[in-house]
Amino acid sequence: MASADHNSLGRPRLKVPTYGPSYHSVAAATDPELAALAGPTATSSLLTASSPLFRASQANNFSQTVTSIAPEHFVRVTEDGDFAWGCQTFHPLGWNQWEWLESGAGAPTLAAASLPPNKSGPWLIRDVMTKAKEAGLNVVRAWATSASVDYALQTSPGNFSETMFRGLDYALDQARQLDLKVILSLTNNWNSTGSVDQFVSWSPTALVHEDFFLDETCMRLYQQYVAAIINRVNVINGRRYGDDPTIMAWDLINEPRCFKCGNRLQGWVNTMAAYVKSLDSKHLLTVGEEGFYPSGDANPSGNQTWAYNEGQDFLADHSSPNIDFAAFHHWPDNWLDNSTAFETGWMARHITDAARLKKPLILEEFGKWVKPDSAATLAERDAFYALVLQALQTSIGNGSALKGAAFWAWYDEGQVGPEGEGGGDGWYGIRDTSSTFALVRDSAKTIAGMSEAILGCSAVPADVPAAPDCSHTWVNTEPGTGFEGPDCNIDINECLRQTVTCSANAGCINTEGSYNCPCWPGFTSDGRGGCDPSPEQLQVSSKYTDSGVGTLACDQGADIAYPQGAPGYVYDPTGYLLTLPGRQDGAGAPVAVDLTGCQQACEMAQPTCDAVVYNSVLQACFLKSGPSQQLCQASETACNPAMASQPQAACAAWTMHFRQEAGAPLAVAAAG
Repeated sequence: MASADHNSLGRPRLKVPTYGPSYHSVAAATDPELAALAGPTATSSLLTASSPLFRASQANNFSQTVTSIAPEHFVRVTEDGDFAWGCQTFHPLGWNQWEWLESGAGAPTLAAASLPPNKSGPWLIRDVMTKAKEAGLNVVRAWATSASVDYALQTSPGNFSETMFRGLDYALDQARQLDLKVILSLTNNWNSTGSVDQFVSWSPTALVHEDFFLDETCMRLYQQYVAAIINRVNVINGRRYGDDPTIMAWDLINEPRCFKCGNRLQGWVNTMAAYVKSLDSKHLLTVGEEGFYPSGDANPSGNQTWAYNEGQDFLADHSSPNIDFAAFHHWPDNWLDNSTAFETGWMARHITDAARLKKPLILEEFGKWVKPDSAATLAERDAFYALVLQALQTSIGNGSALKGAAFWAWYDEGQVGPEGEGGGDGWYGIRDTSSTFALVRDSAKTIAGMSEAILGCSAVPADVPAAPDCSHTWVNTEPGTGFEGPDCNIDINECLRQTVTCSANAGCINTEGSYNCPCWPGFTSDGRGGCDPSPEQLQVSSKYTDSGVGTLACDQGADIAYPQGAPGYVYDPTGYLLTLPGRQDGAGAPVAVDLTGCQQACEMAQPTCDAVVYNSVLQACFLKSGPSQQLCQASETACNPAMASQPQAACAAWTMHFRQEAGAPLAVAAAG
């Protein structure tokens, strides 16, 4: 066990041994064992980059509002085995961002960490990346596919959601503006959409998960999908993804598992790596696996490991000449081995083996849980992070293989973990105010100082279109407003992106090339400079008489579409909210709203709104037209528990609030 000392800030920092030999030239003699593992240079017998199906699409007329950072460079691997950005060595240190694509698209809900209260996905992306840049981080790892079927990027073979693609466009362009690099995983071993099992379900000749790595139809579908990603033209800045230096690298797949079929997985990696390179020779490429071994004692739990059967072989999988760097993951708790021997040994083995491969190494995922039903502590998490980060600094300092790392996962202020993880910070959430993040920030500062100029370098900047300058379309000189796109003619939804701030007690309504901030009923002004209480403010609620808790009109009447700009209204370009029960045709408040806000929405829906139906626990609101006066008992509503293992329970009942003329009592007949 490593001894501990303390850095200048008083935080514990573990001393770790120097991991692995240093290496200085990829031109050195090839390791015969590794040459055998790599096999002949793979070529694709399936789809080719010249196939008409995969030609680059036409650029859409979308826009951007800020100019490009110049010059821009692709990250590359030098002959000395370093990453380079321009004429400086580059050490990627960053974080994993789950549901990046969904956030960029403006999805109203997220499956893992929630959106912060009253904040949108585009706002979240900007806020996190801005904080990351300020903390000295330089790379974000994300997915070029969605995590939920509700927000699928590829809805069926060859058919893609333009809304979701634009979410990825937005996220990438925001990273460009902040000079951050992006590692994108092309698909995922897990989840039900955009994943291995999705491709298997689409193939008539594939039956089980493992068929993905050999079935010809699955392989063609994967290639078709990859080509659509690489040939995508960003609607905001006009750049083809395959030509965009904002992207540092592609992962072929996140955490591939092929149970007892390692040879099949290695063959798939060789074939698909060659195919990706035939489409895109400008970006770096890696596998994206955890880094298990088919034998030996390096795996979690040593010789008693379950990992032997998962199909991975770290050395063989990264031996293809089309794989530019090696990558691995580190999850001691998930893998049921959180011994110090494993935590240090796992890193030492991969650093040594990457040196054998003569390729730089990135720890693409690492995390340690702190969860309610375990004895894990924050101090233990900090110690693990300190171990990882010190190992990274040591490796960079002595010229060993490990060059970068990305932690899992960032939780912004106001985000709440999923119910299955008890809410709060979830199991792995790292906030920028935590002691754990302080370790990352300190390490970023140290590592930034370790970047060196590359002697004799004459790096050529990337040949990419300059980002369009649409500042002449800004509303009141506010960035992020007006229009965007190569021709500056595509409307920006300022309300969805939250690039503007309307006054308290005002809504936000997008208009072509601009936006409005209408004050809610009971307030007056222009909504941008402030909404002042009017004499009618206290009269809004007095216009309503409730039917009694737990009672509704026997005939509730017709639903009314929830008005734009009302309290509880949000824009949903994905259409997800319209699929929820009772929300068809735009009925119901999209997000939680208090009773006063619900009644204000009814006032904004005049003259058709006669009543509101409200649930005080769920803070859910529906607007009604023409309800009957006769009352019936409402059934109780089941609410989801804090933990998924707990049963649902009745939590509240719906109540109807009838609108009436001021001072005129509402006559309601009791149910007979």
